[in-house]
Amino acid sequence: MVHLKRGDDPRPQETNSMKTLHLIPNTLGCRLPHEVISARAVNALEVCSRLIVESDRSARRLLKDAFPDENPNSKPSFLLNEHTRPEDLVDLLQWFKDDADIALLSDAGAPGVADPGAAAVRMAHNAGWRVIPHVGPSSILLAIMASGMNGQNFAFKGYLPRDNQRRDKLWKEMNEGLQKRKETQIFMEPPYRNDATFAECLKRLNSDQQLCVAVDITLEGEWIQSKTIEDWKKYPKPQLNKRPCLFLLGN
Repeated sequence: MVHLKRGDDPRPQETNSMKTLHLIPNTLGCRLPHEVISARAVNALEVCSRLIVESDRSARRLLKDAFPDENPNSKPSFLLNEHTRPEDLVDLLQWFKDDADIALLSDAGAPGVADPGAAAVRMAHNAGWRVIPHVGPSSILLAIMASGMNGQNFAFKGYLPRDNQRRDKLWKEMNEGLQKRKETQIFMEPPYRNDATFAECLKRLNSDQQLCVAVDITLEGEWIQSKTIEDWKKYPKPQLNKRPCLFLLGN
């Protein structure tokens, strides 16, 4: 048995020289990244010479906020989002053959969680790279923490469909998850639809079911409330329009 001394690196020796994909959480809108992203993540972002991003704009904004004295456009980036075609990934595959560490950035929150970054993570593993997840904000995790709902069994549904038939089907699935599996249901909407969706929740859910509304997470106007539908109907209507928001359903 090997006994490590204080300061010894516990990682296998070969990992110290492995090429690395750093998974860097982006802010949820906060312009002071050092307040919500770990120092280790910020340091990794600074030393990585290449970026895989969901959008250039959000990535460059993070670089500008984190390193105001540096050129935010100095690092080459590869755009990986819902519009990326399979044939486009051939160019990204070449990056994993080169000798340069890469940072993967989401538009907001944790990369690879409810965003397209998982494809890059799979490529890194297949190429034998080391993958390091860094600490930072995740709206899904923070909302479930603050909701008081079941945090051991939950499902994130993403955006609700606009098509009425598909929307009704998803609502039925969410109700089944609530009733049969005691599974917290989490979803979101474009900010301009928040008010309409809140009203829809009050109509569709039973009076004893729980609804949590989590708005502006980590921002100055952060507001998170969990109530039964019966209590929400007695409560002043919250101001949700054009604010980033997660809805959570529970029993």
